Amino acid sequence: MNDPSQTAPRSRRSRWILSCATLILVALAAWFFASRWLSNGDSKTTDAHDHGTTQYWTCGMHPWVILPEPGPCPICGMDLVPLDPKKFQGEIAISPVMVQNMGVRIQEVTTGPLVKTVRTVGIVDYDEETVRDVNTKVAGWIEDLYVDSLGAKVKKGEPLFSIYSPQLYSAQEDYLIARKGGGGASSAGLLQSARTRLEYFDITAAQIDSLGQRGKSQKALDVGSPYSGIVIAKHANEGMKIEPGMQVFRIADLSKVWVLVTVYEYQLPYVEEGQEAVMTLPYIPGKTFEGKVIYVYPYLDKKTREAQVRLEFDNADGILKPGMFTTVELRRQLAAEKTLVPRSAVIDTGTRQVAFVSLGEGKFEPRKVEMGVATDDGLVEVLSGLKPGEMVVTSGQFLLDSEANMREALAKMVTGESAAEQKAKIAMDGSSGLTVQPAPLAAELTNALKAYFTIQDALAKDTTDGVSSSAKALAAAIGAIQKVEVPENPHFWHQLADPLAEITRESAAVATAPDIASARLAFGNLSVAFRKLVTATGTPADFPRKVLAMHCPMFAKDQGGAVWLQTGDEVRNPYMGSAMLGCFDERKVIPATGETEK
Repeated sequence: MNDPSQTAPRSRRSRWILSCATLILVALAAWFFASRWLSNGDSKTTDAHDHGTTQYWTCGMHPWVILPEPGPCPICGMDLVPLDPKKFQGEIAISPVMVQNMGVRIQEVTTGPLVKTVRTVGIVDYDEETVRDVNTKVAGWIEDLYVDSLGAKVKKGEPLFSIYSPQLYSAQEDYLIARKGGGGASSAGLLQSARTRLEYFDITAAQIDSLGQRGKSQKALDVGSPYSGIVIAKHANEGMKIEPGMQVFRIADLSKVWVLVTVYEYQLPYVEEGQEAVMTLPYIPGKTFEGKVIYVYPYLDKKTREAQVRLEFDNADGILKPGMFTTVELRRQLAAEKTLVPRSAVIDTGTRQVAFVSLGEGKFEPRKVEMGVATDDGLVEVLSGLKPGEMVVTSGQFLLDSEANMREALAKMVTGESAAEQKAKIAMDGSSGLTVQPAPLAAELTNALKAYFTIQDALAKDTTDGVSSSAKALAAAIGAIQKVEVPENPHFWHQLADPLAEITRESAAVATAPDIASARLAFGNLSVAFRKLVTATGTPADFPRKVLAMHCPMFAKDQGGAVWLQTGDEVRNPYMGSAMLGCFDERKVIPATGETEK
């Protein structure tokens, strides 16, 4: 017979398995019907640009259930509740109380000098340009040794040792004999030859004059120091025989010293010759030494990927001694003014860099940014995505990022694209641009178009006449354009931050191009960004001629060709010029404001 105590648990276990299986089947069915409803062509769903007016419903118990119509939840049967349309937007709204509880802190985006400091360690070394060897040009024996220890200080002309040399003695005798000559021209020549011989043996003029006055040769002559400094090598003892060319002493002048430091490969762009260097010694607190970079070695260590840099410092008081370890800062100003934000304001995941801009009243907008160089005081350069004066979140942004990611996933599940992708369309799709163009914007955009077409026309004529001034005028118009408020979309210029920055950069490149080939390359990059801007804003309604977007397949083939804008139907290719003025393979009309690209 079956034991009832064993039958009951098996029965409960079977019912539990059956309930789980039923729940899974219901969830799959809900997913199937939801995907069918979201993907069909029913008029109740809209495109990605209109989810602000489309209502969806969700289940409070099962938030992953999102349906385009009200009704019961296919899993639990509860009535679906309306889903806030703001959930599909990148913008996040949080109550002030919650903002305070989350510890959200904001700080202003500023501008200032971009300064990079490389910190490293080094070793004090001798200035190789002041290291001298003392040797003799004759063989002989050391009679007396006057400097007999390493580290001794010597002055120029001070005797180091005396030497007996048969060659020197013979040269003295020849000089004395020549002095006793008849005084004729030949005797004067012999005297000068004998004197020159002594000088070539490093006998000083004073010693030669003393020899002439004495009239008698000396067995041993003193050898003086030709330099002032410190004895750093000594190979001399009394009675020692020395040979020509042998290093007897080595003397170094320590009034200037070198400091050799190493920098990593990625730090090399911030180090250059002539750059100021500040050095401190850990065992002399409070004292700093100022020097400069005098040489950057042109090779790297293959194993450590480090390069050596040579610094020079004054050392009149002798505090710096070769062999000392030092701490060095190499400070360099890379730019006089750049856009800067606190490093803590940017979330860097490795694949994306995001900052959150405070819009006021508890609203925050995630913004994709591109970072540049990090400065010493916790700031980082912003290449694109933020503007001076905006307020960014510096604390608590990870919680905001989690909420933003949830909204991005929700928007992508419902519409098939993220909020960022929807915003990005404004750069290329004329249908998501402006519907009304403010008068100041139309005026500045007209100025920008005129400046652009002047550049395009000049390059088509194979000349750079007027290109530089027009490029500067274009950059000025772009700067003025960004100051115009767009009532229908307050974040319009934020969404076009990358193209606007690119236009400004490439306008400067065109203005400073050394030749027409360089101007055309920069104009190609400029045209890509300028087309995005004009497509997003639309051409001014009162612009006298239609604006065409053209494509040249022959220029920059490795990049798929190049685009440019022009007016009129007659093709004027600015990249090929007179060689292939009519070259193009694609032409589109840039729409006026509120129209759709043709």
